[in-house]
Amino acid sequence: MKLVLLNGSSCSGKSTIIKHIIKEKDNFFQLSYDSIKWLFSKYAYKKYGDDVQKVIFSIALTVFKMHYNVVADYTKDKKSRQKLIALAKKHGYEIIEINLEADYGVLSKRFDERVARALSNPELRIVNTSKERFNRLHEQFHKEKNSKAITFRTDKQTVEQVSKKILKLL
Repeated sequence: MKLVLLNGSSCSGKSTIIKHIIKEKDNFFQLSYDSIKWLFSKYAYKKYGDDVQKVIFSIALTVFKMHYNVVADYTKDKKSRQKLIALAKKHGYEIIEINLEADYGVLSKRFDERVARALSNPELRIVNTSKERFNRLHEQFHKEKNSKAITFRTDKQTVEQVSKKILKLL
């Protein structure tokens, strides 16, 4: 069994690539912070962030015991990522850690476009519309990323091209 961790700044392509993996591979479970946070009423990071983490680890434990491969968009912080890796290893999982990176200017433009789409369409859900928070998360990713992880650049290749390369690793 494999735990595939996709790490990256906001707008680096994590969710899109996970969709490609889930569509193409059998016996995979998507573990997503973004999906779980929306299960909390009036989600706010400062209010529910720790609770989302607890739910993620509970789900991860159950899914590991069920012997599913897991693909996760896991960028909260290094400590939480290491805790998830330790839990997976305890259950005999192989770890594949992947960083998705792009130049700041590209990510910033993607973020601005995402915010504009969300603000013009009330049905789209978005928590972070703050460029300041976007910058803090970007800095945190670069500070806490695993520099030994496989790295793909989503500003030099399309997410479809990156997805195909990741699928070959699986």
